[in-house]
Parts: sequence; C-alpha cells; structure tokens
Amino acid sequence: MKKIVILLFIFLLIAPSLSLAAQGHNTAQRIETFMKEVMKEYHIPGASLAVVHNDQTIFLNSWGTMSDGLAVTEDTTFLIGSVSKPLTSLAVMVLVEGGKITLDEPIDAYIPWFKYQTDGTKKITVRHLLEQTSGISAYDGMKVTDQKGRDKEKGITQAVTALSGVKLSRDPGEAYEYNSANYLLLGAIIETVSNQSFSAFMDTHIFSRLGMNNTTADYESAVDKGFVPGFHSWFGKPVKADGLYDQSGAPYGYMTSTTSDLTKFIKFMLNGGELLTEQSLKQFISPPENGKRYGLGWHFPRSGNKYPYHTGATPEYKAEIFFIPEQDLGAVLLMNKYHELEAVSYLSIMEGIRSIMNGKSTDLVQLNVRTQWITLGVVLLFAVISLISLIGLKRRTTINKKYGYLWESSPSFSLPD
Repeated sequence: MKKIVILLFIFLLIAPSLSLAAQGHNTAQRIETFMKEVMKEYHIPGASLAVVHNDQTIFLNSWGTMSDGLAVTEDTTFLIGSVSKPLTSLAVMVLVEGGKITLDEPIDAYIPWFKYQTDGTKKITVRHLLEQTSGISAYDGMKVTDQKGRDKEKGITQAVTALSGVKLSRDPGEAYEYNSANYLLLGAIIETVSNQSFSAFMDTHIFSRLGMNNTTADYESAVDKGFVPGFHSWFGKPVKADGLYDQSGAPYGYMTSTTSDLTKFIKFMLNGGELLTEQSLKQFISPPENGKRYGLGWHFPRSGNKYPYHTGATPEYKAEIFFIPEQDLGAVLLMNKYHELEAVSYLSIMEGIRSIMNGKSTDLVQLNVRTQWITLGVVLLFAVISLISLIGLKRRTTINKKYGYLWESSPSFSLPD
C-alpha cells in the first residue's frame, strides 16, 4: 500500500509536465503540417522557421532547397530585406547609450554635408529617421535605394550624396511615410560617429556580441557565408533570379542572416542582455505614441495587442520576425521566393503560426496569381496598341513621302485672272 501511495504521489508530480510535453508535441506537429501545406500551396523552394517560447526554441525546422541545390538548414544564409531595419535601429540605440548619438538631435550635427530643402523651420532628427517621419517622400527614396554597382566601402556615402538636396514633401515629424532612405541616412550617421564602415560596426558591436556569427552587412561577407540568388515568382511558380544585392543597402534591406542567428536576436529582444540597459531596451521596443504605426525600427499592429514585428522583402527573398513580450513568444520565418503581388498571402503564414500558438485554426490566403495575369494582360495590350500605332505612323510617313514627292514634281499652274 505504501508503494502505491508513493507511486501515486510521483505521478501527480510529473503529470503536469507530461501534459505540457504532449501539448508542446501537438503544437510542433501542427506547425510542421501547416508549413508543409504552405510550401506546397505557395510553391516556395526553400524556407526556415523558428519559434521561441519561454526562452526555449520550441520549434526549429527547414524545408526545401536553395538555388544552388543545397538543402535549407537553420544556418542557411537568406537576404532578410527590411528585417535589417530593426538591427540598424539597435545599432543606433547602442550608440545612443554610449553618448555618441542623441535621438532628438538634428541630423546636421552628424552628417552636415547632407542637405535638404524644406518650407518649414523644423529639422530632421535621428528620431524622425527611426520613426519614418523625416518628410522625405518614398518616391524620392526609391531613386537611391535597391541599386546595383555601388562601391563596397563608400556605397552608403554615394547613395546619400545622390539623395542630398532632396525637397521634403512634409515637415519633419508631421506624418509617417515608410521609406528605406531614412535608414540609409542612419547608416551614414553610424559610419560617421563610429569612424567605421557600417558593416564593420555591425560585425564588431552588434552581430558578434549577440553571437550572430553568420549574419552579415556587406556582399563579400554574405557570399562567404553562402549567399546565393533567390527566386522570382512567375505566376506563383519559382524562377531563379540573378542575385540582386545593393552594396549601400545593408542599413535598410540587404543584411543576410540565418534562422539560428535571428532566434538569438529574438531572445535578446525578449530577455535583454549586456548590449542595452533595461531602460534602453524598453524604449527600443515600446509602441509609438499618439496612435502612430512605426516605432524605433519596429512596426506595431493597428489594433489589438501592440507587439513589435517587421517584414522584409527583396525581389528574391521574404522574411518576417515578431515577438510578444507579454507572452514571451517570438518567431522568425525566412523564404527564398517573393513577388510583391503575393505579399498578402505570405503575411498569412506568420499569422497562421500565431494562431497555432494560441490554439486557434489557421487560414491561408490564396496566391494572387490572377492579378499577375491581369497585369501581364494590360502590359501586352499596351504593347500591341503601341505596335499598331508605330506601324500606322510608319505607313503614314511612307505615304507622305511618296505623294509629297509627286506633288512637288508636278507642273505648276495658276488660276486665270
């Protein structure tokens, strides 16, 4: 009888752990099944996902291959697009804590050679750049971002010089307008105050200190870590691309990383560490005031729980990262295929992961291939119209030349008086 009581007592002690283990196994199974459905439905060649909960990596798996045929793993290099922005913002916060940068200081104090035109008296501050409220239009930003052919060491300076003289579309701080040029300017500020190249500063003061040893901020290092071209999406199907990389673009969209490394970044954001004080970390991840949508390098949902997240995309890669401090939950997803018209569908993937973690059902959004066909049809229609117009113009020119010559060579005559 005594042995039975002891066994019953031990069972009562371990029963909750067994229940949690079973629940965790069921969650992992649901994520695995969901991701296999994602890979098939969206025709994604390769992807990698990590989910962090209560400081533990509760799910880590990879599927498919890269364009060189190698299998995707948690250490495979992906371009992370605008997920680069929170890392640049973290670098700024480190420099703020070190007394090198002041958030509300006009950027003239750091890069006085960058000029801009404004009708008002307000000046662009570092905070304005971080919060995407500088007043520089997205249209002007697109003129200097996502470009090939810039120099490895001077690429950021070259791009900022090309932007210099820009006319602000709004007063600084007046309105949010997402624009990668803001983070390009932050890259130039980091280089100036640190007296290092952007990539060297990130390597020394951010990546190595977080143990992100496979994360890079320049093309040569990326290739050394295994960077290969990703895939365009041609009506939903993957087509190998040429490996677009902007040497000036690391601050806003051309860092490369791995699922394993970005998991370390998530754990730092959830738990803190030596890189930032608790106060600075809290400021870094706090939602913006007055209902704004973008904080210090992070998006926040428009409604509901205001947790930090960021998506990232280049023409060949897609990335997304989020963490919810109240739930001690975070995840990162990397994929090697992208098309702008498929963006909404891809967003439903991470929403599905959050739903699974909350014990809810998932619902994938169908790929928007129809819109791609419509777009192609419109382009072809305009091409046909242009071709017909060109043929018509050529015929009229030929007729004019022929009959114009006959008219000029015919005998002249005059009406009688």
